[in-house]
Amino acid sequence: MEKTTGAMAATAGILLFLPLAGLDSFLLDVMATGFLLSVFAGSWDIVGGVAGQVSLGHALFFGSATYACAVLTTLLRWPFPLAAAAAILLSSAAGAAVGVLSAPLKGPFVAVVTLALGEAAHEAALGHIFPGGAGGYAWGGEGGVPVTLPWETASPLSSYYAALAFLFAATWAMVLFRRSREGLILRAVAGSELAARASGVDAARHKRRAFAISAGLAGAAGVAYAAHMGRAAATDFSLELSFQAAAFAAVGGRGTVIGPVVAAVLLHTLLQGLAVPPGTRILFFAFTLLLFLRFFPGGIAGALAAARERGRRLPGRKRKPARARRAHP
Repeated sequence: MEKTTGAMAATAGILLFLPLAGLDSFLLDVMATGFLLSVFAGSWDIVGGVAGQVSLGHALFFGSATYACAVLTTLLRWPFPLAAAAAILLSSAAGAAVGVLSAPLKGPFVAVVTLALGEAAHEAALGHIFPGGAGGYAWGGEGGVPVTLPWETASPLSSYYAALAFLFAATWAMVLFRRSREGLILRAVAGSELAARASGVDAARHKRRAFAISAGLAGAAGVAYAAHMGRAAATDFSLELSFQAAAFAAVGGRGTVIGPVVAAVLLHTLLQGLAVPPGTRILFFAFTLLLFLRFFPGGIAGALAAARERGRRLPGRKRKPARARRAHP
């Protein structure tokens, strides 16, 4: 725990003073968005890494929160804090429902079910139009729905620091959950569900709970993202977003929480800073996910740990004594 606290404190110090290096508004916005999507990647790791339930439709919970915020604040005129709380509850309820469907399933079947539900929500968001009121206009479809906020447009610097504060608060909460009794049980279920059941653990109940908690965290990230962008769009349900979270977790190390969050910050900033097109990004995420799951299942952190372990073993390895040569007459 001390190492995690020290690493988070050091990273916080770097990110806290990074804007003083003269970053322009574009890079500040890219990094602020990356902080919010990093929380989303961490929420995926709760269910996909800690609980071992690979979800390829995790954007369902993220998009549910962004659209709930937009509809409640803009169309129903709810105050933003109340709409944000309702959006997070809605995402958590959606996660609980998906958990009920997926808890009896194993392996790729969980991925297929979540993928189908996420894509169904994406298509519904693309095809649904919301009435806009007396002006005769309408919202929805590819253009999305605006979010009504109680404050004026924030500056890039204030958005950066608000997103950074949210990132560290959410990451700390996810790390504590991973180290909690519930997190230990979920890791045991992910390691060997049969052994966990033999020990008296209700594996299905804990998997359902993991989906609900993970979805609630994804919903919190969605609320923050909607507030930052000022709009909920159909891309909030997209396959790219789901693959992105899974790929970040695979690169950073599934089940570690910190690894996926760090990988998300770095890779998102790199890809957005280089203006990589969306089609290329989704291919990159899919290829990266397959590559790391096949050859580096522990992610970069696991590969480095294995390399260190091999390095410690090499100096202590004893050489076999050379065979004495036979004397020829």
